[in-house]
Amino acid sequence: MTKGMLMMWVVFSEMERDIISQRVKSGMENARAKGKKLGRPKDDASSLPEKFLKFYLMYQNGSMNITDLANLMNCSRTTVYKYIGLMED
Repeated sequence: MTKGMLMMWVVFSEMERDIISQRVKSGMENARAKGKKLGRPKDDASSLPEKFLKFYLMYQNGSMNITDLANLMNCSRTTVYKYIGLMED
């Protein structure tokens, strides 16, 4: 009896998950049809922080390395690499 009850709960929870997934997909399609842009906004060189732009010249001159630049900006080295890539594109 307990096994049958557990199986019913599994079926209902899976069905509810599918319904939620369908609603989300439908909402995203409606938003796209209305012209909404979904997802994270794209980064470009014009949206870089002023702090990075100030220290980037020092990095280019060779007086500062990536780790120092990341420490001064209070961010990760990966973020600094991303910003440098945006500047050099």
